[in-house]
Amino acid sequence: MDSFLNTINYSSYNEDGTSELKALNIAPNDNVLCITGSGARTLDLLIATPNSIISIDYNPTQNFLLELKITAIRELSYDEFLAFIGIRPSSKRKTIYANIKSSLSSEALSFWDNNQSIIENGAIYCGRWERYFRLLSLAVRFTRPKLLYRLFSVSTISEQESIWREEWDNKLWRIFLKTIGGKLIWKYFLRDPGFYQHVPGDFCISDYLINKFNEAVQSVQFRRSVFATLLFWGKFIETNVLPLHMQKENFPILKRNINHINIISTGLGEHLNKCKPKSYDKYSLSDFSSYTNEVEYENIWNGIVSTARPNARICERQFLVKRDIPTKFKHFIKRNQELEEKLTREDSSIFYTFLIGQINGTKS
Repeated sequence: MDSFLNTINYSSYNEDGTSELKALNIAPNDNVLCITGSGARTLDLLIATPNSIISIDYNPTQNFLLELKITAIRELSYDEFLAFIGIRPSSKRKTIYANIKSSLSSEALSFWDNNQSIIENGAIYCGRWERYFRLLSLAVRFTRPKLLYRLFSVSTISEQESIWREEWDNKLWRIFLKTIGGKLIWKYFLRDPGFYQHVPGDFCISDYLINKFNEAVQSVQFRRSVFATLLFWGKFIETNVLPLHMQKENFPILKRNINHINIISTGLGEHLNKCKPKSYDKYSLSDFSSYTNEVEYENIWNGIVSTARPNARICERQFLVKRDIPTKFKHFIKRNQELEEKLTREDSSIFYTFLIGQINGTKS
């Protein structure tokens, strides 16, 4: 766990910010609470120009990464930003860093000064999961390069599904998923506690992955999915698709509103317990259930209900740990199950289900 909390585990994009924007319907006067992760979702939500975003993460290195991205957005042009972060090639990243680093906090400055190799290589792919994706993509590209190219070349969902059903989803592919989906692999190789610590003992990770791929191929066009591109190719393909916050038309919006983000390094439950009532209008909470036990999960929902403004909206993603709203808080929340099901089908990051709700009452 200590290693996980002192390492950048997510650096690029593993959650589709478009889904959060649809779920939350952010307005200009909204105050938003967002789990940092790679920082991508925080930056995607900024496109909706809320009044403020508090970006929170228990792992300070994730926040250092977001701070670096924020500084680059503030100080650089769009083309310079893509080159600095690692989307485009560049031999000048260390020089660019030297020119912009004075804007970093002392803690982030110390971290990045001591991790110049990440800067030089481009920080976008430095995460532990991104390195894992790169290995997976190498295996796929080595074993079926022509088929992969065809899968990402078709122009319709029906063509994609046909290739998947008839050629891709074979015995070899399922053996591959069962191998990489073993719980011991996730515990001792990936070492992400969210993906083993609270996962039920009878939950089969590989079966879940197989089912989610087979569902996604019917509704998510892989060639237009940022996450699928990263998963199968190991990198973003700029001519294909980029995350919302990296798309050129959105960059001026980010620049104008970048100072609306405030970063806090602490646990979600701890932060909510310290907040005043009616602090937040929107909650983008990622997959927090995977990192909590039942008591902690209930405590966080208590914090949500206690800090929410009337009609506040909540978007929680769930990966391997599936939980319902604790019974004692259900009467405060109106679930939008129709939207949950719709986003579960359409979300381009493939593997999540959603819990989406609106506060219809607050704790006194």
